[in-house]
Amino acid sequence: MTPLAWLGRTVPVTVIGGYLGSGKTSTLNHLLAVKSGPRLGVLVNDFGSISIDEKLIVSRDGDVVTLANGCACCSVAGDLGEALDKLARAKSSPEHIVVEASGVADPARIAALARSPGLEPRAPVVVVDAETIVARTGDKFVGRLVGRQIAKAGLIVLNKVDLVDREQLEAARALVMAKAPQARIVEACYGRIEATILLAEDNAAAKAICDQPDDDANRMFESYLWKAQGQVDLPALTEAVRRLLPEVPRIKGLVRGADARVFEVQSVGERIAVAPFDAAAIDDDGGLVFIGLTGSLDRPRLDRLLNACLKKQTSTT
Repeated sequence: MTPLAWLGRTVPVTVIGGYLGSGKTSTLNHLLAVKSGPRLGVLVNDFGSISIDEKLIVSRDGDVVTLANGCACCSVAGDLGEALDKLARAKSSPEHIVVEASGVADPARIAALARSPGLEPRAPVVVVDAETIVARTGDKFVGRLVGRQIAKAGLIVLNKVDLVDREQLEAARALVMAKAPQARIVEACYGRIEATILLAEDNAAAKAICDQPDDDANRMFESYLWKAQGQVDLPALTEAVRRLLPEVPRIKGLVRGADARVFEVQSVGERIAVAPFDAAAIDDDGGLVFIGLTGSLDRPRLDRLLNACLKKQTSTT
């Protein structure tokens, strides 16, 4: 029995899930930026690393990042259930634990891991891309997975509503209502949802969580990390990423531009975003993570396209 259970105190656990590029990390970053509210412990369980806004960070200790508001974030290096228990038993234990699930995971199945002494699973939060959700659920490869992610949500964040017209928004809302009639639906831009809504207690929905095995995401999807060996030409990199769409559904990472500044690169569907990021976020030249269906990532081609974007170094001798 954990110390928390012996004291009669439990730590609620909320899993934030959703398909690749739906806006989970933006939602989590917005949550972490809140200065008031519960002290959070955040576990990241994804193919790629979360990009935490550097302005929020006050210290780093290995894989653990401590924020100014008392929250702590760490990556899951091994067993997620063990990581949850360890975080709950920590000396300065969090008041609420949030898990960012992989974009290809079943968030309800992950939430089921919180059924242990000292922990209380909450209904999963699923972030949905309003622009692409109708097409995603109809896709012959990933439609079943996306539908399963939505089905057991307690809260659905209908994200990126600024990118769709009224007809598209109504179609997206109708779809998620049909797949998750029990869920509360809130609309958002850039994942901006009030913490009180995102972390709300919903035991009725939590009791409906089941841990039936889902499609093995490790077999269904693969990832590849391209490490940048130098500064990149951003226009050339943007064009290279554009050439890879839509065959590579998700690309994200941090790179150094020709002026040595750090830029965050994000792409999902047909959209590409390249924006400045705090230089303290990376110690080297960074790189990009590519996520696609197993067998779809042509690594030699990726290397050729991206290495061609590296800024050629001129000799000073």
